[in-house]
Amino acid sequence: MRQNDPPPAVWERRLSPLQPAPHVRAHGRAPQSFKSGTVAIMGRPNVGKSTLLNLLVRYHLSAVSPRPQTTRHKILGVLTGDSYQITFLDTPGVPYRTRDNLNRRLVIGAMEALDEADLVVMMVEARPPADIETRLADELKRANKPAILAINKVDLVSKPELLPVMEQYSRLHTYLEIVPLSALQNDGVDALLAGIVRHLPEGEAVFPAEELTDRPEHFLVSEIVREQVFNALGEELPYSVAVEIDEFQEQSPQHGGKDYIRALLYVEKESQKGILIGRRGGMLKKIGVQSRQAIEALLERPVFLELWVKVYPKWRQDPAFLQRIGY
Repeated sequence: MRQNDPPPAVWERRLSPLQPAPHVRAHGRAPQSFKSGTVAIMGRPNVGKSTLLNLLVRYHLSAVSPRPQTTRHKILGVLTGDSYQITFLDTPGVPYRTRDNLNRRLVIGAMEALDEADLVVMMVEARPPADIETRLADELKRANKPAILAINKVDLVSKPELLPVMEQYSRLHTYLEIVPLSALQNDGVDALLAGIVRHLPEGEAVFPAEELTDRPEHFLVSEIVREQVFNALGEELPYSVAVEIDEFQEQSPQHGGKDYIRALLYVEKESQKGILIGRRGGMLKKIGVQSRQAIEALLERPVFLELWVKVYPKWRQDPAFLQRIGY
C-alpha cells in the first residue's frame, strides 16, 4: 500500500478526525540528521494499540474492535516524515492466560516484536497496573529496551485520578517519557509521535517514502473480513473464527472484470457455523456486504466477494493449521 493514497472514505469516517502526520522539525529548520527505527506497540488486549497504529500511519491497517484480542498478527506499518522513518509493529495483546496453541503463538509473536524493536511504546489504560502490566514491565527490563509509556483513554478519568496512576507506572519501570492520550479522540497522538522521533536512533530509511506496509493485499483483505465478523457477532463467536483468503483473482473475466475473492471462515463447531451463517444466510450476507464495501474502498476497484464457512474442530490447537494461515 502507498502512503500518499488518501484514506478510504469508509475508514476515514471511522477514524475521524484524521490529521496529516506531523513532520517533526526543530523550530522550523531543516533536519540535521535522519532517524529510522522499529517501534513495537505493546499492551494488554483491547487497550487501543490498533487504533493508535491506524492513526499514526493515517490508514486502516489493523482490525479495530471494542472487544479484546482483535489483533492476531504483528502488523507492519511504515510512517515517513521529513526527518524520520518509523516501522511500527502492532503486536497481539498479551492474553491473561495461554489456554491453547493460538494464544501461545500470540505471546510468542509479541515477545518477538519486543526483541526486534529499537523502541517500545507500552500502551496502558488510565488505571493502576495489574499483573499483565507488571509482566510486560519485567519483559522490558529483560530485553533492555528503551520505552515510552502511553496512557490511553485519559478522557475517561479526571486529572487527579491520573497522577497516581502515572506514579505507580513510573515505579514499575524507568520510561523515557510518559504521554497521556486518547486514541479514540485523536488527542495526544501528535505528542506521542514527537516523543517517538526524539528517541529513535539515527539511520537511513529502509522503505521507499511512499510505502505504507509490507503486508500484501490478501492479508489486508482477510483482516477486513475478520473485523466485520467481530462487528456483526458481538461476543458470541469471533474468537473461534479464522479467516483464510482461498482465492484472489484480479479483474476476473468470469466475474465481469471485477476482482474475485473467496474467503474461508473456519469455526470449531457445527453450532458456530449456524450462528455465523444466520437465519436464511442473513448474518453471512451482512458480513459479506460490509466486507465487500470496505475491500472496494481499500483496493479502489470493484470486487466480487464470496464467503464460505467451514468447520475445523479445534483449529486453535492445530500447529500446522495455525502456521498455514499465518500465525
